[in-house]
Amino acid sequence: MTKTNDKPNIFNYATKELSQDAVICWLLDWAGRQDAQGEDKALHECGRRFVEALLDEHRTSLAPDNEEEIKIRQQDHGIDVLARINGQVLLIEDKTSTSDHSKQLKRYYDVVVEGKTGLGEVDKEKLFPIFLKTGNQSRAEEKRIEESVETGKGYKVFNRKEFLEKALNDYAGSNPILTDFRAYLQAWEDDANSFHDWKKGESTKWSWNAWEGFFRYLEEELKDCRWWGYVPNPRGGFRGLCWSANDVEGGEMKLQLEIVPGKPAEQKLCFKVGVGNKEDRGAMKDKWRKLVRDAGGEAVELPRTRSGWTMTIALWKESWLAFDSDGRLDKEATVVNLKKAETVLAKAIDMERQGDETQS
Repeated sequence: MTKTNDKPNIFNYATKELSQDAVICWLLDWAGRQDAQGEDKALHECGRRFVEALLDEHRTSLAPDNEEEIKIRQQDHGIDVLARINGQVLLIEDKTSTSDHSKQLKRYYDVVVEGKTGLGEVDKEKLFPIFLKTGNQSRAEEKRIEESVETGKGYKVFNRKEFLEKALNDYAGSNPILTDFRAYLQAWEDDANSFHDWKKGESTKWSWNAWEGFFRYLEEELKDCRWWGYVPNPRGGFRGLCWSANDVEGGEMKLQLEIVPGKPAEQKLCFKVGVGNKEDRGAMKDKWRKLVRDAGGEAVELPRTRSGWTMTIALWKESWLAFDSDGRLDKEATVVNLKKAETVLAKAIDMERQGDETQS
């Protein structure tokens, strides 16, 4: 992540999720300080905006103030943040760059509604689960989380941009904790959006974070984007984006970008075949290499490929990134290039199906 560089910022070093948990709890606590004055009033108002923004994800608003004590709990049964404010309960799973795992969202929801936490009995109608993610995340992943049917009314995703725009940016005070946290998130957001200013010949400077911002843009433009994110391997891994996946006889064909930031030679547009049956992999590799070559002609090249679960059978020969006359990234022309690859893949699949019909 790009550091803020205008002055030393504690959050350049306090990068763990527990540090972010603490800021969230701190803001929730300030939201309840109804008697705050002066500088403290600005913190109270910011905390209040934060609570309202979280509840707005569930299409509801903060209940009127009452005499009930605000309760905030951390790591209660593993739950990052759990808070009761004016009778409403916020269940917050807080993430920076990781995602949910091991059905933890359902487990936390169940623990709360069963009354096992320090809040005791909780009315399900007044429980509002939030998945708060300040790191980059695909819209496909956000949709998966929000459409889960395992957790009552479901978790709502609250991302970094929303945190800034709906809660932090209107803070007019000078508390260094809050201003540092805001600057830290804004630097992250700015770096993720820096792909808009990419220039030809400068790709060694493009960060992993900026590539993820670019992927989030592409996700809206491409057909059936399945996922994007980090893919580990023994060589250090890459950032990948997979789309246009198609079931074919014996496996699956798809397109995938594979990027190693800082290495221009590692900006690949791949035609991939996935084969579950080990005995079929050699034949599938040979068949689809020929089909994609015949469909793509001079636009594709065939790399050396070992047989495996998922194989790169062809590569887009020329650069798929496009730049305008001033050397700036041309996002629209880049999407056109990627859609040309979609057309080649569709043609190869159609050729394969026509061949099967002819043989039958």
